[in-house]
Amino acid sequence: MKEKDLIALGFERVDANNDWYGYTYDLTQHLRLISNDNKDAERKGWYVKLIDVDGIRFTSYTQLADLIDLIEKAKI
Repeated sequence: MKEKDLIALGFERVDANNDWYGYTYDLTQHLRLISNDNKDAERKGWYVKLIDVDGIRFTSYTQLADLIDLIEKAKI
């Protein structure tokens, strides 16, 4: 996945002390997606995970877009 994919999906950039940055997307009040940071992405590529959830990682733009679409459509 590329940085431009995260931007296209509506992720918001979060800067930390001008040293590194990453992206977040709030699916609900209690469910947030978070990317790895730009320094890690230089080595491994961009990926996204659910914050505070281990063992699930999205590296495919299509799968991530499908997840976001599914959750956004299910909101009540």
